[in-house]
Amino acid sequence: MKCNKELNQLYSPLSLLPSNVAEEVTKRLHDIIHYQPIIGIMGKTGAGKSSLCNALFRSTVSAVSHTTACTREPQRFTLQAGERQVTLIDLPGVGESPERDEEYQALYQRIWPELDLVLWLIKADDRALTPDCDFYFRMLSPGSAGRDKVLFVLTQADKIEPSREWSGFLNQPSEQQLKHLKEKQRAVCSLFNHPALPVITVSAATGWHLPELVEVLFRSLPARASSAVSSVIRPQYRTQKIEAQAQQDFGDTVSDVMTHTLSELSLPSAVNAVVSTVISAVVSVARSVWRFFF
Repeated sequence: MKCNKELNQLYSPLSLLPSNVAEEVTKRLHDIIHYQPIIGIMGKTGAGKSSLCNALFRSTVSAVSHTTACTREPQRFTLQAGERQVTLIDLPGVGESPERDEEYQALYQRIWPELDLVLWLIKADDRALTPDCDFYFRMLSPGSAGRDKVLFVLTQADKIEPSREWSGFLNQPSEQQLKHLKEKQRAVCSLFNHPALPVITVSAATGWHLPELVEVLFRSLPARASSAVSSVIRPQYRTQKIEAQAQQDFGDTVSDVMTHTLSELSLPSAVNAVVSTVISAVVSVARSVWRFFF
């Protein structure tokens, strides 16, 4: 870790705690700083998973194929920026065959708990939503945990009919295309029983609505994950708003982890009297040195 000065600042208030307690808190703060988020990317073959990831993240994620399914087994890709890492799991496409869907369903259910967020991609002009819908409800029954991890993304918006009306000069859909895109958003919300997160429409090829997707993505990520993800997102999408969100999340995570850790330990009454002061001091430093870490 290059930020030794900032680390010393962060850990300095812990000197008010007993050495064994300070050591445990330091260990958990280290885990927060080095947390490696895991994002799943799923959808039918041709939905544009690789294209979207290549457009969003600094590193090339995987080769794009226009003719065959690129992914049969889950593939993990590590994106790295300095000492920060984010793992993408490129999950096999749904809807290829009933037999394969059963295999994939078991696979997803095994992987699901480790995912911080899932981007479920659907082509904006895809009229055959039944395979996605059936798979979704088989895997995530109404009321089940995990639905709040799914962010539906309608991809390839520039191909929605009438596709020839897309304005390359303005990089935006025509009024008729926009109408069809909004209809598709409403259809997805209805078919998937109003998912917890918004349905976002984008075009990776043109960059249309990618900034909006990034903002929703950061609002949807768990607080522990947003800082590392901000490090690997393309610079044009790491706006002041995104940085402020990640910085706030980092401080909140530090506060939650410290509160939970210290509540687990038996502390002398004299130490309990300074716990809130120590937490406030560490959180304040954590937010002030955030940029040195991420």
